[in-house]
Amino acid sequence: MSKQSLTHILLVEDNPADARLIREYITEQSWPNLDADAPTIDHVERLAEAREALTDEVDLVLSDLGLPDSSGVETLDQLLAVGASAPVVVLTGLDDERVGVDAVEHGAQDYLVKDDISPRLLQQTLRYAIRREQQQQELRQRNAELALLNQVVRHDIRNDVAVIVGWGEGLKAHVDSEGEAHLERMLNASEHITNITETIGDFLSVLEGESDPELHPVNLDRILTNEIEKARSAYDDATITVSGDLDSGCEVVATDLLSSVFRNILNNAVSHNDKAEPEITVTVTDDGDSIAVEIADNGPGVPDTQKDEIFGRGEMGLESSGSGIGLYLVDTLVDMYNGSVTLRDNEPTGSVFTVTLDAVS
Repeated sequence: MSKQSLTHILLVEDNPADARLIREYITEQSWPNLDADAPTIDHVERLAEAREALTDEVDLVLSDLGLPDSSGVETLDQLLAVGASAPVVVLTGLDDERVGVDAVEHGAQDYLVKDDISPRLLQQTLRYAIRREQQQQELRQRNAELALLNQVVRHDIRNDVAVIVGWGEGLKAHVDSEGEAHLERMLNASEHITNITETIGDFLSVLEGESDPELHPVNLDRILTNEIEKARSAYDDATITVSGDLDSGCEVVATDLLSSVFRNILNNAVSHNDKAEPEITVTVTDDGDSIAVEIADNGPGVPDTQKDEIFGRGEMGLESSGSGIGLYLVDTLVDMYNGSVTLRDNEPTGSVFTVTLDAVS
């Protein structure tokens, strides 16, 4: 595909009159950046012919969905299944505009109602479709590069942190009490680095994934218990207790990234706690239709002026001891699950985060 121009169009239309009119509209317009007066147009009438003609040389497909050998969105699905990079613009009749909307939801770049087409509108639509497809391809490429960088960096950081922790544990028997305190801070910082890499990895997974992911039943007991045990292991000085309706058969509607929700809230509850012995209470309430998980701490709490923005991206800022990503990720994931997450004050001090999700009946 040319970076700046549309040179080769595949027109899939079984109505000769419509095909002739579209060809005339295309040739009537001025097409800057082309050596020729207008794009080359290959015209076919059947889906089978279109699949054969759809090569990497085609810049754009302009297709009716009602063909002799295919109809409806299935036509689009078959065109996209070829795997070519060309965007598809769908042609619809006046009485089936909804089909065009459905086609866009299935992957078409745009749609045109035949009776509304003018030469200028057709040219604009085709140009915008090319531009959007190029932008999406560039975004997919950047996401792929970002995913690779994330994988490599997380692997290297985890390996280096594991070496640091190993050396630190080996030094415990060779330092005095003052040195042990410094060593403990170093080990805690190493654990914090590991937590940050996990959060960033989960955050990138959300960015790289589908905007509307497939939700499924997730065992809340398994995920929550696992994250609580991880937090207990990472923070020896913290006391984490569990109460409520949690049982082995408890399921909610989510994805496997639900673990990141509880990991980030638990880590936040401990790492920002100013008490010598942080106390965290996890309470699960099942009302049949939904399940609420409350995570309460005895820390300093969140000022009222910051409560509305606490889930914003990077809200903690570059000067903060936190990453500014964790709670934003929590809010993003819970919203993706059609749930809710709220924050209120704990008594006498601290915060209570409540995550509410749909229960699986």
